[in-house]
Amino acid sequence: MSSSGPTSSRKIYALSEITGSITRMFEKFYDTPYWIKGEISALNLYPTTGHCFPLIVEKSEGRIKAQLKAIIWKDDLYNISHKFEEVTRETLKEGLNILFLAYVKFSSVYGLTLQIIDIEPLYTLGEMARDKMNTILELKKEGVFEVNKSRPLPDLLKRIAIISVESSKGYNDLMVTLRDNKQGYKVTTRLFPAVLQGKGAVETITARLNDIREYVHIFDAVVIVRGGGDDVGLSCYDDLIMAREVATFPIPVITGIGHSTNETVVEMVACVNKITPTDVAHYILSTFAEQDKKLMNLKDSIMSGVAAIISDQKELIQESAGNFSNLAKTLLINNKIALSRYEMSLSYYPSQKIKTESVRLKNLTELLSKNIQLYLSNANHSLAEKHHRLRLLDPENVLKRGYSILRVQGKVADGPDHIKKGSVIEVETALLRITGEVSTLIEKHGS
Repeated sequence: MSSSGPTSSRKIYALSEITGSITRMFEKFYDTPYWIKGEISALNLYPTTGHCFPLIVEKSEGRIKAQLKAIIWKDDLYNISHKFEEVTRETLKEGLNILFLAYVKFSSVYGLTLQIIDIEPLYTLGEMARDKMNTILELKKEGVFEVNKSRPLPDLLKRIAIISVESSKGYNDLMVTLRDNKQGYKVTTRLFPAVLQGKGAVETITARLNDIREYVHIFDAVVIVRGGGDDVGLSCYDDLIMAREVATFPIPVITGIGHSTNETVVEMVACVNKITPTDVAHYILSTFAEQDKKLMNLKDSIMSGVAAIISDQKELIQESAGNFSNLAKTLLINNKIALSRYEMSLSYYPSQKIKTESVRLKNLTELLSKNIQLYLSNANHSLAEKHHRLRLLDPENVLKRGYSILRVQGKVADGPDHIKKGSVIEVETALLRITGEVSTLIEKHGS
């Protein structure tokens, strides 16, 4: 340590002196590694060097309580990752809770860091199991754990929405099996691409399920498949958000996401779970085979029923033919008897009818003759009366009864208005015709 110049009165330290002092202190008091638990907030893997610089945090109620940078050197990272994946079937990634062995280091260049030399995978496995159990308990608490499992499956799975990756071996296995089936069954599919494991899987698979909801009326089921042949990266399928989305999906969900014997929560809540994508394809095709079998059974049943009906009808026809023959004979005999009766009736009935009608016609003729005579007699009597009345109304007969006819200027007078003083009048009686001139008109009272 040294000082000079205008700052000679002050004790000044170089930065390296301070960091060096801290380094020596850490080497003295933190000379052995410590088992520490925390969450990987960021992995910061550098493929070019092979080193990893994770950020380790401790959270309390969602807030960061403490954080430190860490380092895993290349050789340590290889050994740690290999053991971790072998036990947990997961890769080291952000969001994992880990129990790790680390030296507490302080470097003049890198500052305070944790040099991780080992990670206990069983601790993380326990945390994953705990998270998985919490997800199951929460779904059961919400009452949705069995919802998708209870969705009725259509008789035929003809239209399928697929969540996968086009380049995935699992997707290729699924499509080849569906396309190349020997029976020629036709299945319509539509791919909804998503990240299938690790970072981004929960977000993209959930997003694709939401996309499918808009077209849910045109699909019979949703299929989630992944391939690769191992079980690494399946913890995302224990996530509460994704599992809830699958559990509550409005149409059946079919999964084929891994070879694991330890089911994920998504597989548990799905309507149907198959181990591999090929198994999923065979299951879909089995719905067609089952309907084929039912149709064949129905065909056989119909054919048997038709054969039985034909046999019964043949027997019935034969029996009916025998009955008809007997009935025809009986009817023929009865008709012969009836015909002979009709012949007897025909020989007797016309002559009897003619006699009866002749008598009836004679009676009608006599009645008509009497009615005509009576009508003529009445008519003659009425005509005589009318002739007598006409004779009484004859003008000559009227004049004989003391009446007379008054004419003025040669015309019959209609009334006193036509008769005037000086008018020439003519009065005709039964015996006389008198002509004269009116000299005086005398009006009668009341006329």
